[in-house]
Amino acid sequence: MKPLAGAIARTLRALRLDSDVARAEAMRAWPTVASRLIGADAERTSALRMDEGTLVVAVPTAQWAAEIRLRERELVDELATVAPRSGIAKIRSVPASRSVKAP
Repeated sequence: MKPLAGAIARTLRALRLDSDVARAEAMRAWPTVASRLIGADAERTSALRMDEGTLVVAVPTAQWAAEIRLRERELVDELATVAPRSGIAKIRSVPASRSVKAP
């Protein structure tokens, strides 16, 4: 009997969903990676989507956008380590909507 993980991976590839799942891994990893590299206040940001190798992150202020730009290489490298199949190459900050809570 083959392991379930292998069967799931083959099914995702057959349905051409494997790249979507891989991109979602980077989005799920964002809160942990951002908190580790930037600090606990990174919870004020939120990964929204992946656009062709670019992780789009909602930020509450221009200062947050600048911080992410300054640490982009570190963040991308760490996300690529955690989610190697995601294809992440860049991070783009966008203004947060009202749905992102600010403490």
